[in-house]
Amino acid sequence: MTTRTSYLDSMTSSNGDIWKTNKKQQQQSDWYYKLEEALQHFYMQFLLTTTLYVMEPWERVLVISIFLLIILLFTYSAFIFIPFHVHNILKSVISTAWDVYIH
Repeated sequence: MTTRTSYLDSMTSSNGDIWKTNKKQQQQSDWYYKLEEALQHFYMQFLLTTTLYVMEPWERVLVISIFLLIILLFTYSAFIFIPFHVHNILKSVISTAWDVYIH
């Protein structure tokens, strides 16, 4: 009776020179795989939290697109309109405070 081994185990045991990699090259590519795994983890958490995992792929794309569009519009309006309103509020508060301080 023969023992079963995985494909990679059999390849490394028979010819180990082929599968040896350069340590420096492996370390340089490790950050990419770690980042990819982290992004996949956060995406899965997002799908589970928002229950998007039960939708069809096209429905998921539609809902995520609408969600991103709404975030983009809020961000755009914050950069465009908030500085104007903050400037007007500070202008009115400083002028009122200055008038009270002088009188």
